Amino acid sequence: MADDAVPTRADRVRLYLDTLRARMDPDEFRLLGRLLSGAVGSLAAAGDAYVVEVGEQQVSRQVQEEFLAVLSIVATGTMEHRLVDLGDGAVTVLDAAAAENPEAVRRMREWAARQRAQGAG
Repeated sequence: MADDAVPTRADRVRLYLDTLRARMDPDEFRLLGRLLSGAVGSLAAAGDAYVVEVGEQQVSRQVQEEFLAVLSIVATGTMEHRLVDLGDGAVTVLDAAAAENPEAVRRMREWAARQRAQGAG
């Protein structure tokens, strides 16, 4: 890529994955790769079901959060997003402006709480 070229979506994903490879546990990075391969492959598949078998391996919070971060880059083409804790172990990704807006975060947390309550009922 030339110095003045605008990085493509794929360039941004590769750059992010390269930084993850350098700082993540190798086994967790491989698991993340498996999850991402299945997720990205399912985008082109018909239907709305998405399942990736992980066997007995636990998916750590870091892998879950990095999975969301990478898919956000894939979906938006930008790295301008933030992970936001919604409570009870739920996390979502919001664009930077929404993540910095307390009212938007409050509304998202309230929505998540309603979803959890409906699921429990």
